[in-house]
Amino acid sequence: MAPKPFFAGFAALFALITLYVIRRRKQRTRLPYPPGPKPLPLIGNLRDIPLQNESATYNKWAQQYGDLVYANVLGRGLLFVNTPQIATDLFEKRSVNYSDRNSLPMINDLMGWDWSFGHMPYGERWKKHRKMFERQFRPAVAPTYWPIQRKEAHALLRNILDNPDDLAEHLRHNAASVIMNVVYGIEIAPRNDRYIDIAETALDGMAKAAAPGAFLVDILPFLKHVPNWMPGAGFKQKAAFWKKAVLEMRDLPFQAVQTALSQGKASPCFVSHLLSDLDVKNDVTDQVETIKGCAGLAYAAGAESEVSSLKSFFLAMVIHPEVQAKARAELDSVIGPGRLPDFEDRQSLPYVGAIVKEVLRWNPVAPLGLPHMVTNDDTYNGYFIPAGTTVIGNTWTILHDERNYFQPMKFMPERFLTPDGKPDESVLDPAAAAFGYGRRICPGRFAADAQLWISVACILMVFDITPAIDKDGRPIPVKPAFESGMICHPKPYNCSIKPRSTAASAIIKQTIDLTG
Repeated sequence: MAPKPFFAGFAALFALITLYVIRRRKQRTRLPYPPGPKPLPLIGNLRDIPLQNESATYNKWAQQYGDLVYANVLGRGLLFVNTPQIATDLFEKRSVNYSDRNSLPMINDLMGWDWSFGHMPYGERWKKHRKMFERQFRPAVAPTYWPIQRKEAHALLRNILDNPDDLAEHLRHNAASVIMNVVYGIEIAPRNDRYIDIAETALDGMAKAAAPGAFLVDILPFLKHVPNWMPGAGFKQKAAFWKKAVLEMRDLPFQAVQTALSQGKASPCFVSHLLSDLDVKNDVTDQVETIKGCAGLAYAAGAESEVSSLKSFFLAMVIHPEVQAKARAELDSVIGPGRLPDFEDRQSLPYVGAIVKEVLRWNPVAPLGLPHMVTNDDTYNGYFIPAGTTVIGNTWTILHDERNYFQPMKFMPERFLTPDGKPDESVLDPAAAAFGYGRRICPGRFAADAQLWISVACILMVFDITPAIDKDGRPIPVKPAFESGMICHPKPYNCSIKPRSTAASAIIKQTIDLTG
């Protein structure tokens, strides 16, 4: 029989634990959730979650409820962070607790994106992938990709010159070509490239599945186990179709590099460098899988975002000829006739740099980013934030807040410059929100920024971008409008793109003779 002191001690410990639990529950009930739309019984705010024009809805919530907005869907919390200060407080200062991801049954389990460290739970596996990726795209390494980025920017100019009416296709090809060269050392086909087609299918599926509430299985995860033949299980058929493309996008170009390496024909690139530097003292298979996953994510993250940014740039130029005029005046003064801008000119072209910043701000590529998740219960400014809450950096609202930017709906690069035309460091840099937050910030942002800059600078140097003309010779009005989804593209619009002069045409044609 156990001695009485044991039972007494056990009883005391049990009493302390019970008291702690009671106090914890009282604390939860005392502290309110952040304000938000009133939930209905059982379903919560399910009917309030928009399936289109998401940014507009969540911006209205910010105006109505404040800088931190809370909702729930079938008992699962959603928290919208609407200011850069709160984003810093949560995603940066409390990054250990705000860097996780939700389980995402549709995307990860059914569509096969579980290899992507962008979707991985926060932990050692994620850290291993992130460290490898950052090592190849940190600021000190990013300039090594400039020759490829310059070459592809010049190729884009030639494609536009030859066929200006096929702009959307040129932008897709350009973005894919940069990524495939940098990551895999692969030159893609001028038309109907298999790698591009596969990737577009995979990325289209992810964009559709990432919208909050798009698939019920993300709210009720047990649905992923229902048989494919059951009524209402059409989501599983869609997932199977997208999964095939997702895995091919990851595997096929990687296998091409492995084959080229074995034959001694591989071009220097992200994958070939890493495969040539394997640590044979550790698990080589695991290292290879990590490299494959990092490479696949580089394509997935880079291709669509670059297309979206350049589409927004062209749209802004159609609407704002005065911006083009100022940029051309700066380019003509600094660069002069006879050549194209290069990366070394960037510091001397502050207005062009301001245009790039304004493109990122005006139509952020990922208006809601990729949602984070709270790992443990937390409190902030007197509000209770329960573990498991999905936390969304409301990027569109942050970048269109009048407290951060004067006349935020207007495309106005001057906002980033002082009266004497120098960069104004006091204005919030859109990169603070446009590339994500905290430990989940986009690790390829330096290369992406460089690619956008060289493309914008070269295009402005040699082309006039104006509204298209109708059959009666009148300009076709263009109003900015944008698609819904995880990646936000401008809706289709028409424009006219012509070389500024015969000298500009000659400069474009001469780029075919350049080698990097």
